[in-house]
Amino acid sequence: MVRDKNRFLLSKSTLTKRFEISKALHEFEVKILENPLEFLERNFLKEAVFETEKKIKGTVFLPLYSQSGRGFEKSGLNQWNAGGRKRDVNEVYIPIPSFVHKKMPRFFPRKDVKFSLLLPDGNILSAKVCQAGGKALMSDPNKDLGKWILRDVLNLKEGQVLTRERLGILGIDSVRIDKIKKNVYEINFTRTGRFEDFAMNFNG
Repeated sequence: MVRDKNRFLLSKSTLTKRFEISKALHEFEVKILENPLEFLERNFLKEAVFETEKKIKGTVFLPLYSQSGRGFEKSGLNQWNAGGRKRDVNEVYIPIPSFVHKKMPRFFPRKDVKFSLLLPDGNILSAKVCQAGGKALMSDPNKDLGKWILRDVLNLKEGQVLTRERLGILGIDSVRIDKIKKNVYEINFTRTGRFEDFAMNFNG
């Protein structure tokens, strides 16, 4: 015998229905995996990684901090804090070390040429290489990249300066830029020290 009960949840504005079954019509055994993560890795994850790597044309890692060892309270992800003119609270850029252009001159488009930057959440930003020597990766408009990094990912309040200490606490200090095809790139955060490993391979 099956009886149904309707219930309206006021807090969710949702009508629900519950079925009570006194006698099951059919029973069957469900096999529970002892190690579900191993099963997923063996059957799905390796294939997904392969497909991802197959489409990547090249990769660089960019630091989220100043390589000079000095503070970066007015540059990079703290560009909004620089003087000289009024700036948007989300104005930022990601530094592009000179050796990246030297060792991989065709990785990025030419200065001020717009390209698509795919975010991990599926959104797409318009971006370009800017400043003298192509030392900065920015979005267009500039505030879009800052809003994603500073507010959505790092959860910083407006006016709060990003520090190396905070990056250390979060366990990230760089981003990975993957070139998918001409003028299409992906960006992802990477663990602390990943940029240094990348730089050492080029300059070691």
